[in-house]
Amino acid sequence: MHSELQDAIAFHLGQEGPFQVVEHHERHYDISDGELVTRLAQDAHAADRQIVYERLGRTIRDSRQAKSLIQGVPNAVGEVVYVCSVPSDTLGWLSEQLSEPDDAFYAAVTVGEEMLMTLPFAHGEAYSGASDIYTAGTRGYDKDTRLSEIIQETRIVTPVHQTIDADA
Repeated sequence: MHSELQDAIAFHLGQEGPFQVVEHHERHYDISDGELVTRLAQDAHAADRQIVYERLGRTIRDSRQAKSLIQGVPNAVGEVVYVCSVPSDTLGWLSEQLSEPDDAFYAAVTVGEEMLMTLPFAHGEAYSGASDIYTAGTRGYDKDTRLSEIIQETRIVTPVHQTIDADA
């Protein structure tokens, strides 16, 4: 099967291989009026990506949390996609997974013992002007920026600002 894939790629590109091919497995879930997709790359980090996939699976099984997952930024066909990511993934590698036009997904990465952090990635007219979207070239990040760098710079907890009533 892989040899046939190598031949097909060589024919399509008009050049000889071998080519490095990373398979991505996707699973689709229908969740209360929405579709959620998980994407898992079968690469050198597959074991760590599997942990992210399993945490997403536990989250999906909780109907309240699953509903919040599908309220995210959808891609052009209305799916909310979560890419199982690791801290060493670069913005370039993630951005290469965006297809034209108007595609979006969340990079899901483990933080702490049982938590996941999700970062939205998108490009296209439908997402222009959105301040919380990541791609190479935004916010001073380049294609070699690792998710770990973004995680270190991200405020996880925002302090609550309390207004003091002067008349009290």
